Amino acid sequence: MITKLRGLLPAVLLGLLVLLPAPALAAPEPVAAVPVVLTQDPPPGPVLDPAESDRANNEKTKNQLIAGGTAVVLLGIVLWGRRVRAKRRKSG
Repeated sequence: MITKLRGLLPAVLLGLLVLLPAPALAAPEPVAAVPVVLTQDPPPGPVLDPAESDRANNEKTKNQLIAGGTAVVLLGIVLWGRRVRAKRRKSG
């Protein structure tokens, strides 16, 4: 009995949703166009210190070198492992 009610309840709710009219929405009020006048120039962009940007570039380069070296080492391990496996497969 309860399983029939669980199946019937969503069907009834969906039927009510479809059959009942949607509420009327209020139309937005017209807005008068107002001209925009800028009185100030936008503030200048940030001031970059060359020493800070050089230091940041050096750190980025160092991180890229470390990542590249790690990738080369991992590639070497993979190639060496494949060579060892091929030799074992060929001999046995």
